[in-house]
Amino acid sequence: MYKKIIGIVAEYNPFHKGHLFHLEKAKENKDDAIVVVLSSYFTQRGEPAVMSKWDRAESALRAGANLVLELPAFFSCHNAGVFAAGAVDILAATGVVDSLSFGMEQPEFNTTPLLDILVHEPSHFKDNLKKKLNSGFSYVKARAAALEEIQGGWGTFVSLPNNTLALSYMERILRKGYCISCRPVRRTGAGFHDTDLGNVFPSAAAVRKALAEGKRQEAEKALPPSTVRILNRCITNGKVVLSREMLWRLIRFLIIRTSSEELARSSEMTEGMENRLLKYAALSSSWSGFVSKCTTARYPRGRIQRQLIHFLLGIDHGENRELQRSGPQYIRVLGADKVGMEILRKMRSSSRLPVMGKAPAGMKGEALLLAGIEQSACNVWEELTAVFSPGEEKKRYPLMGECFPEGENVP
Repeated sequence: MYKKIIGIVAEYNPFHKGHLFHLEKAKENKDDAIVVVLSSYFTQRGEPAVMSKWDRAESALRAGANLVLELPAFFSCHNAGVFAAGAVDILAATGVVDSLSFGMEQPEFNTTPLLDILVHEPSHFKDNLKKKLNSGFSYVKARAAALEEIQGGWGTFVSLPNNTLALSYMERILRKGYCISCRPVRRTGAGFHDTDLGNVFPSAAAVRKALAEGKRQEAEKALPPSTVRILNRCITNGKVVLSREMLWRLIRFLIIRTSSEELARSSEMTEGMENRLLKYAALSSSWSGFVSKCTTARYPRGRIQRQLIHFLLGIDHGENRELQRSGPQYIRVLGADKVGMEILRKMRSSSRLPVMGKAPAGMKGEALLLAGIEQSACNVWEELTAVFSPGEEKKRYPLMGECFPEGENVP
């Protein structure tokens, strides 16, 4: 029987040896259990996942995770604050998670005074932040600059990607008063955006780049054997997204047939960004080129890509605000081993949200909206794969049990 239940928020896009290191580090006490909240079909950087959430969940289970829960596409493809809030809220809603483990570039850093500023937002910080934003900074850079003026070194600390997410997790826990302790692990290996496969633990970005360039054998060296088997199965079956060509064609077609007024109603679209998208959609020949043309100091690449995915999924301003306010509406299970099934039995009485295995049905309000966006995300992702097989979201059951044969889902 497990002693403690540790939460991990992940994309596993794909699950590589660095992720395995973190998972093993988080589970140093072999009697502990791991619950992963896993991103859906689109990631926090506004990109389609290489493999489906089901195949990435299987990767996590085969590597030692015990229970994998879905982070719906609305939260998984959003800024760091919304991404973290959705994931932490789901972990807290289980009623069983004791702690949260996450990677940081500097886990020894004293975050207490910094978090006090972020949570309470004193007037001098808010005024300075507003001033930086009005000067043309992106939100991330404006916040870093405002914090740096309060305390030297804070700006550098919050600018590092894993530190940014770590702070978002900790801030959400403090704001909501959750009884979840934080267990940071020093990030080892390549940086978040590093595309060099020569590192001890190459980044997921490096693995994706190698796969997109056809360097499959090189990419596989960075993956655990179980992930390699799942990836090869997915590639053989045409269930991967390695190119942005189809994504670009879909987005370009939709943009050029949409009026600027309608485009402006899309989630996160502000300050005339719709006109920039319309202008460069007609002049660009690739996803990368289009995003690069639209990127500015105020609107970095990640935000542009998320805006495009929100537009593709049909999320408008009102829906964006409403789902941020209401948060997760249910807990969807993607997979569990024997220990994970014990945790699920415990969640029958402890969970503050409905727990389900199949796509939600018969829901209303925000739950219906959230599930609808998830279905749209699945539909779009299926369009991007080499072998089109519609309706996957409605067919899949969680992977359940102590053992599950390759490629077999057990209801």
